[in-house]
Amino acid sequence: MEGRTENVGEDPTETSERREESVNYLRNLINCLRNTGRFLKIYWKIVFALLWALFLLPFPLIYNYSEVRCAFVVLLMGGYWVSDCFPMAVTALIPVVMFPALGILSTADTASCYMNDTIMVFIGGLILAIAIEHSNLHIRIALGVMKTVGCSHARLLGGLCVVTTFISMWITNTAATAMMVPIVFAVLRELEQVGFGALFKTKVDLERPDAPPEIRPTKITKAYLLAAAYCATFGGTGTLVGTGTNLTFKGIYESTFPDAEGISFTDWMIASFPQMVVNSFLTWLYLRIAYMGYLRPRSKDAQLATIGREGEAITNQVIQERYKNLGPTTFHEYGVGTLFITCVFLWVFRKPGFVRGWSEVITDVDLRDSVPVIFVSILMFFIPKDPSFIYSYSQDPAKRPKRSSEGLITWKIIETKMPWSLVFLLGGGFAISKGSVASSMAKRVGEALVPLRHLPPIVILAVVCFFEGLATEFTSNVGVANITLPVIAQMCVAMELHPMYLMIPATLMCSFSFRLPVGTPPNAIVTIAGHIPTNWLIIGGCAPAMYSLLVEIILFPTWGVFVYGIKDFPDWARHVPVNNTDVFR
Repeated sequence: MEGRTENVGEDPTETSERREESVNYLRNLINCLRNTGRFLKIYWKIVFALLWALFLLPFPLIYNYSEVRCAFVVLLMGGYWVSDCFPMAVTALIPVVMFPALGILSTADTASCYMNDTIMVFIGGLILAIAIEHSNLHIRIALGVMKTVGCSHARLLGGLCVVTTFISMWITNTAATAMMVPIVFAVLRELEQVGFGALFKTKVDLERPDAPPEIRPTKITKAYLLAAAYCATFGGTGTLVGTGTNLTFKGIYESTFPDAEGISFTDWMIASFPQMVVNSFLTWLYLRIAYMGYLRPRSKDAQLATIGREGEAITNQVIQERYKNLGPTTFHEYGVGTLFITCVFLWVFRKPGFVRGWSEVITDVDLRDSVPVIFVSILMFFIPKDPSFIYSYSQDPAKRPKRSSEGLITWKIIETKMPWSLVFLLGGGFAISKGSVASSMAKRVGEALVPLRHLPPIVILAVVCFFEGLATEFTSNVGVANITLPVIAQMCVAMELHPMYLMIPATLMCSFSFRLPVGTPPNAIVTIAGHIPTNWLIIGGCAPAMYSLLVEIILFPTWGVFVYGIKDFPDWARHVPVNNTDVFR
């Protein structure tokens, strides 16, 4: 019949083959995605490093200006620092290659940034700190103070805050925290064994009874651990050598404004000591209120924090026993302690201002803070750890030394404990600063912020401090300072504010990282040692982040301005040199 179409059926074999091809295609696609995911998981760092560089590359190619080329290097280093795709010290060496290649700085000018007065102060300060640890002088100081203050939780916590703050003024906040955590655990463990509270509490997952129980610290434990971390952070801001961030500011400030008077150890300590004390006191008060029931006498926290006379006696016994185990003070400790006091004395009276300093008496040459600390570091190799040589001519043969004693410190110990990567990190920051000035990049960014000049200076200060405190939570404190301080310096010039007015508070805020484990090593130490979840750390760190910000906004415009005398815009800041090849004398 016409018009009738005949339906031709599909071949079952052909249909099955197409279905099998589709299944194989999906299987291969899934395998490809799985392999890609595995590849990215393994090699994500190098993939990010390449993609980040390729993403930024068009900008210097299209806009061939020196400031754009410098911004390319700074953003490249910033991305690598935040992602940690390379070791931070390796990233810090990028300017040695990129600045000369891009015509920003000569090789000689760039390389000079990696060894200067500030870095020598840093190296000498670390040698002094390592010697203190090597002699166990820091443990004797810690236990001695805690033995003196008393053994209630309130007094012990206060003693912990005082000791940690003081020690962190002279050694790294990482070492100060690592030193105090075992002491905290020793005291709390003894209290736990006699029934006064517990170090940790465990929680069993009912859905997975075979899984290991979840370990969480009690509130008392959290209070002590957070006190060690927070006070180590605050203590580092009290002296110029307390943290690398302070020395970063010193190098950037003196390189950007070579005609200004340099940053002295004495002025920094006088200006920063009050805010350090106030912040440490507020930390003690905050932790008592939040975790020990202070001002809430009927609360459960207050009851757990009350250990009574028996608990105080046990705690005192533990500290006394640990102090007794140290034995009598050794010549090693006396020697290191004497050199430490000598170094501080030489720093304070190098050029104090109110009297003629020793440096002004002995020479007319510009003598800076690296001289005393390197002098003391060298003396540590002259002075023996064991003065047995005095018995060399003793009538008793048994007393005569059979071999020479090593010095107060040895190079092997320095090699082992010295964080050499920080030296390169500081140098990289100084190179960024010098390149930012030479290329006019920092000046352009600072001029873009000129509209802020219509705001009151204290409001500008608050905005800058808030931004620094937020940024430092996510990456290295020194890294944040390296990137932001050159911009802030040029911003002050554009707005005709004294550079110190914004740079010093911004420097201090770079150290105030409390809410994330990656923000600063003390946070990571107590998080791991105390099994503190990140969300607990974030919640606990909000308060110190807020009151430290308020302390800076209140104290620096009053006390800090008085110490430095920076009310007016100085003449030496009006004409910042575009390319100064002798800024790191």
